[in-house]
Amino acid sequence: MRSSFARTLHEVKNCDGSLANALNNSKNMTINAAPLLLETSLPNLSNQSIHKSAKKKHSLTYDNGLLPSVFYRRPVTADCDGDRFIPNRRAMDMDRAQFYLTQAAAVSDPSSLPKLDDRILEFSRKRPSVPGRDPAAHEKSRSKQSVRYIPTRPENVLDAPDLLNDYYLNLIDWSEQCNIAVALDRDVYLWNARSGGVQLLMTAGLREEHITSVRFSPHDGNILAVGTSMGRLQLWDVEHTSLQRTMLRDDGDPARIPALAWRDHVVTSASRTGEIRHHDIRVAQHLVGYSDAHTQEVCGLQWSPDDRFLASGGNDNLVCIYSANEAFKLSGGRPDHVFNEHVAAVKAIAWCPWKPTLLATGGGTRDHHLRFWNVYSGACVRAVDVETQVSGIIWNGEFRELITGHGSGSLCIWKYPNIQKVKELNEHQDRILSIVASPDKEMVASCSGDETIRIWHCFKVDKAKKRLEEQRNASIFAFPRPMR
Repeated sequence: MRSSFARTLHEVKNCDGSLANALNNSKNMTINAAPLLLETSLPNLSNQSIHKSAKKKHSLTYDNGLLPSVFYRRPVTADCDGDRFIPNRRAMDMDRAQFYLTQAAAVSDPSSLPKLDDRILEFSRKRPSVPGRDPAAHEKSRSKQSVRYIPTRPENVLDAPDLLNDYYLNLIDWSEQCNIAVALDRDVYLWNARSGGVQLLMTAGLREEHITSVRFSPHDGNILAVGTSMGRLQLWDVEHTSLQRTMLRDDGDPARIPALAWRDHVVTSASRTGEIRHHDIRVAQHLVGYSDAHTQEVCGLQWSPDDRFLASGGNDNLVCIYSANEAFKLSGGRPDHVFNEHVAAVKAIAWCPWKPTLLATGGGTRDHHLRFWNVYSGACVRAVDVETQVSGIIWNGEFRELITGHGSGSLCIWKYPNIQKVKELNEHQDRILSIVASPDKEMVASCSGDETIRIWHCFKVDKAKKRLEEQRNASIFAFPRPMR
C-alpha cells in the first residue's frame, strides 16, 4: 500500500500516469448545450428575464471578456441560410445559452415575467426583411378585410311629379333591358338607366282613370303589364310603344288593380275587393285561375323563384300561400297556409333567392315587423321589430342581405340570418312607397311621397374577384379528363 501511494505521487509530480492523463482530458473537455434543453428547460423565460433573475438573487454580473472560453464563443457570421427543412445553426451561440440557463439560481415570480411578445428565447439573428417592404404593412394586409363601402348618397335622383302617395299601390318596376317604368297619375314613363333617356309610354284612356300598378315580364323585358283604377289590365310593347292587349273583368266591376305578378305567360292581378286572378296572355279566354281568400284589398303579390308558390298580402293583415295547383282553379283556389301574425296591412313580400321556401314579409304602421316564414311547415322562423312601416323588401344573394323601405323615409340593409343592420340610407323627405332592384341586383330604385326616385348602388360587386371565384369553383367541380 505504501509503495503504491508513493508511485502515484511520483506520477503526479512528473505529470505522468493514469491520474495525470484524466486531469489533462478534463481540461480539454467542452460543454455543448443540447438544442432540446433550450426548448424544454424554461420555455416561458427569455434570456433577459433569466439574466435579471440570477442578478437579483446573487448580485452576480457576467462579463463576456472574463468568461472561460469554454462558455463564451464569439458569434459566427453565417453566409448560408440553410434550406427549407434543415435550419442553419452556425449563428447560434449554444454554449452561451447553456451557461445562462444553468447559472440561473431561481425562477422569477410569474407575475413579474415579461410580456407575451418578449417571452421568446432567441439565440440567432433574424432573417433580413425584403428591401422596400414594410413588415408592419404586410401584417396589416393579412388582417381581416374591412367592411365593404356602401355609399350613403344616391347615384341618381329623378323627379317624379304627380306620383300618387298611396301605400297600397305598386308604381315602379325595373326591366331586364334596364328600363325603369314609373306611373305618374295617368301616365307611364320609361327611363333608361344606361342612356338616361326618358319617354312617355302610355296615358290612361278613360276619364278619371289613373295607373295603379306596373310590372315587366321577367321572360320578355319588352312586355309591360299595367293595372288601372278602373280594373283594366293592359299589356304594352315597350320597344314599339304599342298596346298589345286589354283584359277586363268578367263581372265588369271597376275595382282597381294595386299589384301584379308574372309566372311564365300568366299575369296574376290583385284587386281592391280581395280577389286574385290569373290571366294567360296567349289565349282569348285569358282567365285561368281565381281566388277570394282575402276580404280586403290585396296590395302584395309575388311568385316564388321556382314558380311553385304564390304569396299574397292584404289590408286584412293576412298573408296567404298558394300552391300552383290551387292557384290555377277557376272554382276558387284555397291557400295552403294563412299567416295572421301581422296586425297591419302586408304589402312588402319577397322570396329568398337561394332558399325558395323562405318568405319575408313586412307589416304596416301598427305592425312594424319583419317576419320570416317557412312555407312548407307554415312556421314563423324569425320576427324582428323595425319600429316603422315596411313598404318593400328586396333580397340580395351575393352578400346574403336584404334591403327594406320604410315609412320613415329610410332604407335599411340587414344581414341575414342574424338580421343585424348593416347600413341605413336617409335621403328621402317622405315615406318610401316601393323599391325595386336592377337586373344585376347591384342597384336599388326607391320611389317616395316626396315625388322623387333615387337610385342607390348599395350592392356593388367586385367583378374581378367574383370572376376568380367562379373560375376556382369551376375547376373544383370540373370532371377530370380521361387519360389516353
